[in-house]
Amino acid sequence: LWLAIGLALVLFALQHIDQAIRPLTAQVVQYQCRALAVRTIQTACNSILEENSGLYDDLYVVQQDEAGRIQSIAIDSARINALEDALVDQVNQSLCQLQQIPLRIPLGTLTGIQLLNDRGPEIAIQVQPLSLVTSQVQSDFSQAGVNQTRLEVTVCFSVQVGALLAGEVIPVDAQAEVLAAQILIVGEVP
Repeated sequence: LWLAIGLALVLFALQHIDQAIRPLTAQVVQYQCRALAVRTIQTACNSILEENSGLYDDLYVVQQDEAGRIQSIAIDSARINALEDALVDQVNQSLCQLQQIPLRIPLGTLTGIQLLNDRGPEIAIQVQPLSLVTSQVQSDFSQAGVNQTRLEVTVCFSVQVGALLAGEVIPVDAQAEVLAAQILIVGEVP
């Protein structure tokens, strides 16, 4: 009888501790997953852009008049789409590899006690993509100086990853923005 009462008290205490640290655990896991997903997206994009410098060549078509003055700049949609497809494929492949690398969080961090932060044995948490990457290409003109305009093409990525924590999937949305190309247009100085 005393053994059953002792076991019930231990289970009650464990349940109470779990309920106390679960919100903090979920918050830490969400932050870590988001940081890992953004880092993965940026690394994947940097690697594909470094390996295939031709992907972002000739993204713009510059039209000039007889005197050599720039009349207009058009974005080559086919080249932009090819760049976006290559980036999305690389990001999807990299995110799928996240399942092989568990996220490790020290137990002391989950207690909420500052003194124990980043200490203790580590808890391994599996991270997996819950959706495919979505992307959107944005081009933006901005003032860069006297009669100078900067044209930037960025690719915005969005993905949902999930962390498996004690039989529960904690969904995490992550967004990242990658500069794909930039051109400076210099006009005549008045």
